Amino acid sequence: MQTLLTSKQDDIGWIRFHRPTVRNAVNLQMMDELEQIIERFADDEEIGVIVFSGDERAFVSGGDLEEFHQLTGREIYLVMKRMGQILERIYQLDAITIAAVEGAAVGGGCEIVAGCDFCLASDQAKFGMIQVTLGITTGWGGASRLFRKIGTSRGLELLLTGEILTSVQAKEYGLINHIFPHERFTEEVAAFAKRLASVPAKVRKTYKQIARQVEKGVSSSALYPLEAKSCSECWGTEEHRRAVESFLNRTRGNRS
Repeated sequence: MQTLLTSKQDDIGWIRFHRPTVRNAVNLQMMDELEQIIERFADDEEIGVIVFSGDERAFVSGGDLEEFHQLTGREIYLVMKRMGQILERIYQLDAITIAAVEGAAVGGGCEIVAGCDFCLASDQAKFGMIQVTLGITTGWGGASRLFRKIGTSRGLELLLTGEILTSVQAKEYGLINHIFPHERFTEEVAAFAKRLASVPAKVRKTYKQIARQVEKGVSSSALYPLEAKSCSECWGTEEHRRAVESFLNRTRGNRS
């Protein structure tokens, strides 16, 4: 039985975690499937946005403790490192990544959220880096990504307390971008994803590249040539020509 439900609609790739009996816990099979679908979507130049989702109960509840507790310390290190590499691959994708959270995103699920460009949450969602309550740390690179996303002080608080946040609290922390009513969640996520997918590929990739460079501490003096080059490459495109013509036509209409 597949642990992921995947599809492609227009320019959007959809990945749904699907192990409902264990609250979508990550096991080795799911890791295999994630690696395969991420590479397939990464190779598809039509895909501009990738959406990760779960179900109403859980986004992802973390690693599958029943399966992973059969492993030795060395074996679990290799599993954690492998999952960390998968999340780093997701983090570095050219496509925009969205975590769409209806239920609980805790432990490893919250690590996945921290690695996505955007998080959209229903008003019933919950978030928590609860690893400390199990006597362990994050294992998939989630701590460093959380620090980048919300800052070290707030990140440390969440990591050291294991506090469970409502969607409103998570938005105040800067962990999520938008909250949508549960009844309209699917439609709102689709509309948000379509809006981002409609952005020209060159524009989307340039802004994501700049964002990653800024996170690394690269200065604006080193980055403005990249912006100039990107803008000049977009200048001669048909999309730009049509947009300029539309703008000028509106301007002329307002003058008459």
